[in-house]
Amino acid sequence: MDWIIESANRAKQQRKHYTLKEIEIFIKDRLPPEIDADFVFKYVAQRIPDHLLHGVDIVYVGEFKHLIDKQVNALYQDGAIYVTNKQDNDLDLIDDLVHEIAHSNEAAFAHIIYEDDKLETEFKHKRASLYRALKNLDAYEVPLNLVSEINYDRRIDDFLYKEVTYPVLNQITSNLFSSPYAATSLREYFAKGFEEFYLGDKKKLMELSPALYNKLLILDSMEG
Repeated sequence: MDWIIESANRAKQQRKHYTLKEIEIFIKDRLPPEIDADFVFKYVAQRIPDHLLHGVDIVYVGEFKHLIDKQVNALYQDGAIYVTNKQDNDLDLIDDLVHEIAHSNEAAFAHIIYEDDKLETEFKHKRASLYRALKNLDAYEVPLNLVSEINYDRRIDDFLYKEVTYPVLNQITSNLFSSPYAATSLREYFAKGFEEFYLGDKKKLMELSPALYNKLLILDSMEG
């Protein structure tokens, strides 16, 4: 019987095409043997409502130059999600996929997410609190635009990730952001909240980021 199990496992590893509802998924480069791709794609399909998948046409898994150049694990671009095959476990791949699905919804629902400025206001208040906390530590040269710049800024990203570091940032921001990376920019604040809403603790998100939670609640309830 062992050879049957081994044969099935080899077949899984060699499989290169999947579907997530109507989304085509192609495995360009093999995933680690501990990743169960069937489970990952089925899990994402079960967690994310159909209407929030409409912005994704195709998913590519593998090694891609533009991911390596940008030093990111995944990227949403023109209806496609590109995600690295260098994954530690099933949850890592699930997180990457759901995060990019979040970004796919920004264009379609920008008017709901951003137009009334409620999300921006909440994010800026949190950035202001973070700025004060970091200044009080008197250990960092905090970028002056940390509060005002809501879009991605390489200096802010490098400062938070490389100078402060996420373990330290996690201690400082545990009552501000759902994760340290959520402090990177307004878009990442939304995407990490999307992850928390569908994969994490909704109650915690509601208490921590009420404006963000309400936006996600509206998106979630748009279609049954």
